[in-house]
Amino acid sequence: MLAGLLTEHSVVCLSGILVSAYALYVEMRKSKDKNYKAVCDIGENMSCSRVLTSKYSKGFGLVELLVGKDHFMNLPNCLIGIVFYLFQLCLGMVGSSWCNSLLLITSIMSCVGSVYLGYILFVILKDICLVCIATYIVNGTLFYLNYQRVLS
Repeated sequence: MLAGLLTEHSVVCLSGILVSAYALYVEMRKSKDKNYKAVCDIGENMSCSRVLTSKYSKGFGLVELLVGKDHFMNLPNCLIGIVFYLFQLCLGMVGSSWCNSLLLITSIMSCVGSVYLGYILFVILKDICLVCIATYIVNGTLFYLNYQRVLS
């Protein structure tokens, strides 16, 4: 069972890395070229590039309030996601009970972040971002897999 979870866990982490890397690409490309239209820009209210260039796309929209817009700590959310998924991937290969607990705790934190960003996406920005929703699904799946690990 643990070997299957490791494989599933790795695939989900790699999916998260790919989705986050694409989001980072869209964010960087759109910031350099205002006319850039990403594949995930389907309509006016279904635009990932609009969401990924909003003030909430860096530091969860919170870091800017504390240290300023141009501070080095105000990182793109997708870059934080890449680091998180790499962390999950590497720690997932260890398999100790302590590491499994840490995986679960950090995946709970990612789900809390997903709920927060989902609220911003749907309620404040009134948009549908397929890339964002994909990361929410990845985070939920990681939580489930990590929870299963802790139980086993």
